Amino acid sequence: MSFMKKAVIFLAFVFFAVSLTPVYAQHKVRAKGMATIQKNFVDIARSKALDEAQRNAVEKAVGVMITSTTNVENFQVKMDRILSESKGYILSYNIISEKRAGDNYEVEIEAEISAGRLRDKMAAINLIMARKAKPRVMLVFAGAATKDAVAEAAMSKYLMAQGFKVVDAQAVKKNKDYELLQDVAEQKTISGIAHRYGAEVIIVGTVDASSNPFKINDIEMNHNKVVISGKVINGDTGSVITTGSEQKAAPGMKNDFKSLSEEVATKLARNLVDNVLENWSSELSNVTTVKLVVKGLKSYADLQEFKTLLAEEVKGYKTANQRYYSHGKVELDLEVEGDAQAVAHDVEQITVKNKKMKVLEITPNKVEAVLLQ
Repeated sequence: MSFMKKAVIFLAFVFFAVSLTPVYAQHKVRAKGMATIQKNFVDIARSKALDEAQRNAVEKAVGVMITSTTNVENFQVKMDRILSESKGYILSYNIISEKRAGDNYEVEIEAEISAGRLRDKMAAINLIMARKAKPRVMLVFAGAATKDAVAEAAMSKYLMAQGFKVVDAQAVKKNKDYELLQDVAEQKTISGIAHRYGAEVIIVGTVDASSNPFKINDIEMNHNKVVISGKVINGDTGSVITTGSEQKAAPGMKNDFKSLSEEVATKLARNLVDNVLENWSSELSNVTTVKLVVKGLKSYADLQEFKTLLAEEVKGYKTANQRYYSHGKVELDLEVEGDAQAVAHDVEQITVKNKKMKVLEITPNKVEAVLLQ
């Protein structure tokens, strides 16, 4: 083979290899950040401006990646989740320019983004939501005041942007169900309320707001403060998944809480969703708890035989904790590597004294079955 032919083949091979290299492996992005200089603390403002520049760089990279595909419906979902961890996707960066501009400090950087990690993160979020069957969420705030309505609307908007289906909870506020949701110890009651309104997840929120006057050079102003707290409850089991609280204060017109309530509610919703997704991710990759309710057991001996068969037939079985047994009905908390769908499938394969099991209901965290007679 001539030298020229070898050269041509070599160049063709190189071109082919380069063309197969993922174009998103690394991605360089330019972005700016700006922060206000408070009390002449320039170093603090510079640090905040740099943080914002890095966040903006990752936001640009995510935007390019998502809009370059056909799946753009969950753009804000992925954006919000990823930006909370923006620094983790920056391999390196160079400061292109920085300057003080009046009361602000501006920084421009060129950052090298690990787009591969970003894609993995987006895929993971989609997978978690899909395996949890895109749970329905019921959001309930206690009061009827404007600040409560504003907070509820802001949180609902964020949750829907995350891909959650939000259940209308207006009926809850018209009866005593809301009061019952406050008692975390009554897990069975809470679970019943969730089923009644068709929600797999319940978020109970409260808003505290205050407006205190103060003077600057004989000018009367008001110091407004909003504190929003929330607890996320598993609708199947009634147990609390996570809790959180956020607050913010700012000067303004007396009792002008609208913008503060929107900002604090959105921040709280973001943190609660992050915690819930982390919790679900851990469940899906490790041992999780599935509540199993079985009716139709004729005797305590049937119960003992059934529990023995569970350990043999349910894949990923670790242990079973008995919570309740009365008149042929048992409630068990199964610790398994898997999910409710898998447990339901295996339970239906069980036969107790030649009698088959029939699954009556499956939710993301609960299975109900009966021993046929």
